[in-house]
Amino acid sequence: MKYRLPLLLVVICLGSVLYADGGGDYARISFVGPSKGKTPSREQFVMLVIEGPYITYEKDRIPDASLVEYVNSALKVKGASYLAVYVREGIKFGDVVKAIDTLRKTDAKDIGVSTVELAVGRQP
Repeated sequence: MKYRLPLLLVVICLGSVLYADGGGDYARISFVGPSKGKTPSREQFVMLVIEGPYITYEKDRIPDASLVEYVNSALKVKGASYLAVYVREGIKFGDVVKAIDTLRKTDAKDIGVSTVELAVGRQP
C-alpha cells in the first residue's frame, strides 16, 4: 500500500512523456547563438524573418494562408531542408511561438532560431 502513490506518479509521468513525444514527425528546433566558428553556406538553408504577425522571405511578406506551401516550395527550389529563422527586434513572444508552431508543419528537417534579435531595417 505505501508504494502505490509513488508508483502511480511514476506511471503518470512516464505516460505523459511518451504521449507528448508521439505527436508526429516535426522538424527539430534548435536555438542558435552568435558564433565565430565555421558557418554553413546561405545556399544550404532558407532564411525567414518573423516580423510580428507575419513572416518574410527575401524581404517579401509570405501570405498567412499559404505559408506552409510557400516555405515547402522555397525549400524544394533551393534544395534545402533547413530553415534559419530570425526574429525582428521588438516582436511579441506570442507571435514567435505562433510562427514557429506553423513552421513545424513544413517539410523542413531542422529549424534554427537565432537567439539574437534582428534590428529594424537590417537583413539577415
